[in-house]
Amino acid sequence: MLKIENLSIYSEDKKILNNINLDFENGKIYLIFGPNGSGKTTLSKAILNDINYRKEGRIILNDIDITNMKTEEIAKYIYYSFQNPIEIENIKTRTILMNILKNYNEENIKKIGQELGLPDNFLDRGINHNLSGGEKKRLSLLLSILLNRDVIIFDEIDSGSDIEFMEKLKYYINKLKNEGKIIIIISHNMKFIKDINIDVVMILLNGEIKYIGSKEIINKIEEHGFSIF
Repeated sequence: MLKIENLSIYSEDKKILNNINLDFENGKIYLIFGPNGSGKTTLSKAILNDINYRKEGRIILNDIDITNMKTEEIAKYIYYSFQNPIEIENIKTRTILMNILKNYNEENIKKIGQELGLPDNFLDRGINHNLSGGEKKRLSLLLSILLNRDVIIFDEIDSGSDIEFMEKLKYYINKLKNEGKIIIIISHNMKFIKDINIDVVMILLNGEIKYIGSKEIINKIEEHGFSIF
């Protein structure tokens, strides 16, 4: 279980999130939903202990306090798919994977990469180098599959994606759920949200949690906007 207790987050002296309390259980899909600027990405980055933020409160993963743990240590348990994936030209994707995967199976990696629509030579390229926006999201999904982390955070992985990839994305999200992962999705795409078997919706508005419950709330927001809170 991932547990967030009384978490407030500051950027310099500005409070961005106020007293966040959330519980995430294994084998469930969570949607963090809210307007732009509500703090969704900030919350995700704070879970990974982004050094640009100051925190009050606690973040617990499987009874271990990870609040102030180094990001590279947290990343051994939590995978974060960036909204805008970072491009590193001079380090081959193959090199990274060979160093971070316990069992490097290039044939299997290429097979999944081909299924997801990645270029044939993606392992020989720098990380995300010369990949289109959609291909970068494909690589993010591939990494989430290969790394086998307990918690997976998808920050707008659906943005800029074509219909074919969206179907693959939905398939693998459900597969990861069935493997007992905690899946946290941040998205503004109503069709994508409705097509995913989301267990819990969390509405973040003005830096505070306004709602935790079923995805039925999405229909009300689509009709009336966030003014219902």
